[in-house]
Amino acid sequence: MRVNALRHLGVLWLALCSAMALADGPTAAAREGTTGLRAQLMAVRYAVLTSELAGRISSMPLREGQRFKQGEVLVSYDCALNRARLSRAEQAELAARKKLEVAEQLDALKSISRADVEQARAALAVAGAESGVERVMVRRCSVSAPFAGRVGETFVRAAEHVAEGKELLSVYDDSAFEVQTIVPSRWLAWLKPGMPMQLTVDETGQRHVARVLRIAGSIDPVSQSVKVIGRLDNPASGRGEAVLLHGMSGSVRIDPPAGTGKP
Repeated sequence: MRVNALRHLGVLWLALCSAMALADGPTAAAREGTTGLRAQLMAVRYAVLTSELAGRISSMPLREGQRFKQGEVLVSYDCALNRARLSRAEQAELAARKKLEVAEQLDALKSISRADVEQARAALAVAGAESGVERVMVRRCSVSAPFAGRVGETFVRAAEHVAEGKELLSVYDDSAFEVQTIVPSRWLAWLKPGMPMQLTVDETGQRHVARVLRIAGSIDPVSQSVKVIGRLDNPASGRGEAVLLHGMSGSVRIDPPAGTGKP
Protein backbone atom coordinates (compact mmCIF):
# COMPACT_ATOMS: atom_id res chain seq x y z
CA MET A 1 0.00 0.00 0.00
CA ARG A 2 2.81 2.44 0.89
CA VAL A 3 4.62 1.76 -2.42
CA ASN A 4 1.46 2.37 -4.46
CA ALA A 5 0.71 5.55 -2.51
CA LEU A 6 4.20 6.97 -3.07
CA ARG A 7 4.14 6.20 -6.77
CA HIS A 8 0.65 7.70 -7.06
CA LEU A 9 1.78 10.92 -5.36
CA GLY A 10 4.75 11.12 -7.71
CA VAL A 11 2.50 10.79 -10.75
CA LEU A 12 0.14 13.46 -9.38
CA TRP A 13 3.10 15.81 -8.80
CA LEU A 14 4.35 15.36 -12.36
CA ALA A 15 0.86 15.80 -13.77
CA LEU A 16 0.39 19.02 -11.79
CA CYS A 17 3.66 20.48 -13.08
CA SER A 18 2.70 19.56 -16.64
CA ALA A 19 -0.79 21.02 -16.31
CA MET A 20 0.59 24.31 -14.96
CA ALA A 21 2.98 24.59 -17.91
CA LEU A 22 0.36 23.71 -20.50
CA ALA A 23 -2.07 26.22 -18.98
CA ASP A 24 0.29 29.07 -19.89
CA GLY A 25 -0.50 28.61 -23.59
CA PRO A 26 1.18 27.13 -26.68
CA THR A 27 4.28 29.33 -26.53
CA ALA A 28 5.00 28.46 -22.93
CA ALA A 29 4.22 24.82 -23.61
CA ALA A 30 6.75 24.69 -26.42
CA ARG A 31 9.37 26.38 -24.26
CA GLU A 32 8.59 23.95 -21.39
CA GLY A 33 8.78 21.03 -23.79
CA THR A 34 12.40 21.67 -24.66
CA THR A 35 13.89 22.95 -21.42
CA GLY A 36 11.62 22.59 -18.38
CA LEU A 37 9.85 19.24 -18.14
CA ARG A 38 9.71 18.11 -14.53
CA ALA A 39 10.93 14.61 -13.80
CA GLN A 40 11.23 12.28 -10.83
CA LEU A 41 13.72 9.48 -10.19
CA MET A 42 12.22 6.16 -9.11
CA ALA A 43 14.36 3.09 -8.44
CA VAL A 44 13.76 0.30 -10.94
CA ARG A 45 13.66 -2.15 -8.04
CA TYR A 46 11.94 -0.87 -4.91
CA ALA A 47 10.21 -2.82 -2.16
CA VAL A 48 8.68 -2.40 1.28
CA LEU A 49 9.56 -5.51 3.30
CA THR A 50 6.91 -6.70 5.75
CA SER A 51 6.96 -9.16 8.64
CA GLU A 52 5.91 -12.71 7.79
CA LEU A 53 5.37 -13.60 11.44
CA ALA A 54 4.43 -12.02 14.76
CA GLY A 55 7.35 -11.72 17.15
CA ARG A 56 10.01 -9.59 18.80
CA ILE A 57 12.80 -8.15 16.66
CA SER A 58 16.19 -9.09 18.10
CA SER A 59 18.42 -7.37 15.56
CA MET A 60 18.08 -4.73 12.87
CA PRO A 61 21.65 -3.73 11.97
CA LEU A 62 21.04 -1.27 9.13
CA ARG A 63 19.55 2.21 9.26
CA GLU A 64 18.35 4.66 6.61
CA GLY A 65 20.82 5.24 3.80
CA GLN A 66 23.10 2.29 4.56
CA ARG A 67 24.01 -0.15 1.84
CA PHE A 68 23.63 -3.93 1.83
CA LYS A 69 24.42 -6.93 -0.36
CA GLN A 70 21.92 -9.37 -1.83
CA GLY A 71 21.07 -12.04 0.73
CA GLU A 72 22.34 -10.01 3.68
CA VAL A 73 20.17 -10.32 6.80
CA LEU A 74 18.29 -7.06 7.38
CA VAL A 75 16.01 -8.11 10.25
CA SER A 76 16.29 -10.95 12.79
CA TYR A 77 13.64 -12.16 15.25
CA ASP A 78 13.80 -13.82 18.64
CA CYS A 79 12.73 -17.29 17.51
CA ALA A 80 13.70 -19.54 20.43
CA LEU A 81 10.14 -20.88 20.59
CA ASN A 82 10.00 -21.55 16.84
CA ARG A 83 13.29 -23.46 16.94
CA ALA A 84 12.07 -25.51 19.92
CA ARG A 85 8.92 -26.40 18.00
CA LEU A 86 11.02 -27.40 15.01
CA SER A 87 13.19 -29.65 17.17
CA ARG A 88 10.10 -31.32 18.64
CA ALA A 89 8.60 -31.82 15.18
CA GLU A 90 11.83 -33.34 13.84
CA GLN A 91 11.99 -35.76 16.77
CA ALA A 92 8.37 -36.77 16.15
CA GLU A 93 9.21 -37.35 12.49
CA LEU A 94 12.20 -39.50 13.45
CA ALA A 95 10.03 -41.58 15.81
CA ALA A 96 7.38 -42.03 13.11
CA ARG A 97 10.03 -43.17 10.63
CA LYS A 98 11.35 -45.81 13.04
CA LYS A 99 7.81 -47.07 13.69
CA LEU A 100 7.29 -47.44 9.96
CA GLU A 101 10.57 -49.38 9.62
CA VAL A 102 9.47 -51.77 12.38
CA ALA A 103 6.04 -52.12 10.80
CA GLU A 104 7.58 -52.97 7.41
CA GLN A 105 9.84 -55.59 9.02
CA LEU A 106 6.85 -57.17 10.76
CA ASP A 107 4.91 -57.07 7.50
CA ALA A 108 7.71 -59.00 5.79
CA LEU A 109 7.28 -61.67 8.48
CA LYS A 110 3.49 -61.62 8.04
CA SER A 111 3.18 -60.54 11.69
CA ILE A 112 1.21 -57.30 11.18
CA SER A 113 -1.81 -56.28 9.21
CA ARG A 114 -1.55 -54.16 6.09
CA ALA A 115 -3.79 -51.59 7.79
CA ASP A 116 -1.24 -51.13 10.56
CA VAL A 117 1.53 -50.64 7.98
CA GLU A 118 -0.49 -48.03 6.11
CA GLN A 119 -1.32 -46.30 9.36
CA ALA A 120 2.38 -46.09 10.22
CA ARG A 121 3.14 -44.73 6.74
CA ALA A 122 0.42 -42.09 7.11
CA ALA A 123 1.73 -41.11 10.55
CA LEU A 124 5.18 -40.50 9.04
CA ALA A 125 3.67 -38.33 6.28
CA VAL A 126 1.84 -36.21 8.86
CA ALA A 127 4.96 -35.85 11.00
CA GLY A 128 6.99 -34.84 7.94
CA ALA A 129 4.42 -32.20 7.00
CA GLU A 130 4.43 -30.77 10.53
CA SER A 131 8.22 -30.52 10.63
CA GLY A 132 8.11 -28.87 7.20
CA VAL A 133 5.76 -26.20 8.53
CA GLU A 134 8.09 -25.51 11.45
CA ARG A 135 11.09 -25.21 9.10
CA VAL A 136 9.22 -22.58 7.11
CA MET A 137 8.50 -20.64 10.31
CA VAL A 138 12.17 -20.78 11.35
CA ARG A 139 13.24 -19.52 7.92
CA ARG A 140 10.95 -16.55 8.48
CA CYS A 141 12.91 -15.68 11.61
CA SER A 142 15.16 -13.50 9.46
CA VAL A 143 14.49 -11.15 6.57
CA SER A 144 17.16 -11.17 3.86
CA ALA A 145 17.77 -8.56 1.17
CA PRO A 146 16.10 -9.55 -2.12
CA PHE A 147 18.75 -7.59 -4.04
CA ALA A 148 21.79 -5.42 -3.39
CA GLY A 149 20.99 -1.80 -2.67
CA ARG A 150 20.26 0.79 -0.02
CA VAL A 151 17.83 1.18 2.87
CA GLY A 152 15.24 3.88 2.20
CA GLU A 153 13.21 4.07 5.42
CA THR A 154 12.89 1.97 8.56
CA PHE A 155 9.53 1.72 10.30
CA VAL A 156 10.43 -0.38 13.37
CA ARG A 157 13.31 -0.76 15.84
CA ALA A 158 15.11 -3.64 17.50
CA ALA A 159 13.36 -4.98 20.63
CA GLU A 160 9.93 -4.03 19.29
CA HIS A 161 7.20 -6.65 19.01
CA VAL A 162 5.62 -6.58 15.55
CA ALA A 163 2.50 -8.18 14.13
CA GLU A 164 2.37 -10.30 11.00
CA GLY A 165 2.20 -8.04 7.96
CA LYS A 166 3.82 -5.07 9.72
CA GLU A 167 5.99 -2.90 7.46
CA LEU A 168 9.64 -3.20 8.49
CA LEU A 169 11.70 -1.15 6.04
CA SER A 170 11.85 0.01 2.45
CA VAL A 171 14.77 -0.95 0.22
CA TYR A 172 15.77 -0.08 -3.31
CA ASP A 173 18.43 -0.95 -5.86
CA ASP A 174 20.31 2.27 -6.63
CA SER A 175 22.18 0.88 -9.64
CA ALA A 176 19.45 2.02 -12.06
CA PHE A 177 16.53 4.43 -11.95
CA GLU A 178 13.44 5.19 -13.94
CA VAL A 179 13.00 8.82 -14.99
CA GLN A 180 9.28 9.61 -14.95
CA THR A 181 7.94 12.72 -16.64
CA ILE A 182 4.73 14.04 -18.21
CA VAL A 183 4.77 15.36 -21.78
CA PRO A 184 2.11 16.78 -24.14
CA SER A 185 0.27 13.97 -25.90
CA ARG A 186 0.93 15.59 -29.31
CA TRP A 187 4.57 14.56 -28.89
CA LEU A 188 3.53 11.00 -29.64
CA ALA A 189 3.82 11.96 -33.31
CA TRP A 190 7.61 11.78 -32.94
CA LEU A 191 8.47 10.50 -29.46
CA LYS A 192 9.77 6.91 -29.54
CA PRO A 193 11.50 4.52 -27.10
CA GLY A 194 15.28 4.83 -27.21
CA MET A 195 15.36 8.60 -27.65
CA PRO A 196 17.76 10.49 -25.34
CA MET A 197 16.53 12.44 -22.31
CA GLN A 198 18.81 15.19 -20.94
CA LEU A 199 18.24 15.19 -17.17
CA THR A 200 19.40 17.84 -14.68
CA VAL A 201 18.94 16.73 -11.06
CA ASP A 202 17.82 19.49 -8.69
CA GLU A 203 19.52 18.07 -5.61
CA THR A 204 22.97 17.66 -7.19
CA GLY A 205 22.95 20.08 -10.12
CA GLN A 206 24.53 17.38 -12.26
CA ARG A 207 23.41 16.38 -15.73
CA HIS A 208 22.79 12.85 -16.94
CA VAL A 209 21.65 11.22 -20.15
CA ALA A 210 18.76 8.78 -19.88
CA ARG A 211 16.89 6.92 -22.61
CA VAL A 212 13.15 6.69 -23.18
CA LEU A 213 12.22 3.22 -22.01
CA ARG A 214 8.47 3.15 -22.54
CA ILE A 215 5.42 5.36 -22.97
CA ALA A 216 2.26 4.98 -20.91
CA GLY A 217 -0.66 3.26 -22.60
CA SER A 218 -3.22 5.97 -21.86
CA ILE A 219 -3.54 9.74 -22.22
CA ASP A 220 -4.95 12.12 -19.63
CA PRO A 221 -7.96 13.62 -21.45
CA VAL A 222 -8.03 16.73 -19.25
CA SER A 223 -4.42 17.88 -19.61
CA GLN A 224 -3.84 16.06 -22.94
CA SER A 225 -0.61 14.69 -21.57
CA VAL A 226 1.03 11.27 -21.31
CA LYS A 227 3.56 9.78 -18.92
CA VAL A 228 6.99 8.87 -20.29
CA ILE A 229 9.40 6.59 -18.46
CA GLY A 230 13.13 6.60 -19.16
CA ARG A 231 15.98 4.54 -17.75
CA LEU A 232 19.10 5.96 -16.13
CA ASP A 233 21.97 3.78 -14.95
CA ASN A 234 23.55 5.23 -11.81
CA PRO A 235 26.97 6.62 -12.83
CA ALA A 236 28.10 7.47 -9.28
CA SER A 237 29.99 4.28 -8.50
CA GLY A 238 33.71 4.71 -8.94
CA ARG A 239 33.58 8.15 -10.53
CA GLY A 240 33.25 10.46 -7.54
CA GLU A 241 29.92 11.88 -8.68
CA ALA A 242 27.08 12.70 -6.33
CA VAL A 243 24.94 9.71 -5.44
CA LEU A 244 21.50 9.46 -7.00
CA LEU A 245 18.70 8.63 -4.57
CA HIS A 246 15.18 7.33 -4.95
CA GLY A 247 12.72 10.23 -5.04
CA MET A 248 15.08 12.90 -6.40
CA SER A 249 13.60 15.29 -8.94
CA GLY A 250 14.79 17.57 -11.67
CA SER A 251 14.17 18.87 -15.16
CA VAL A 252 14.46 16.89 -18.34
CA ARG A 253 14.80 17.84 -21.98
CA ILE A 254 13.65 15.69 -24.89
CA ASP A 255 14.41 17.06 -28.35
CA PRO A 256 12.51 15.86 -31.43
CA PRO A 257 14.40 14.30 -34.32
CA ALA A 258 15.79 16.70 -36.91
CA GLY A 259 13.19 17.75 -39.46
CA THR A 260 10.15 17.30 -37.22
CA GLY A 261 10.07 20.86 -35.96
CA LYS A 262 9.63 22.15 -32.44
CA PRO A 263 7.50 20.16 -29.91
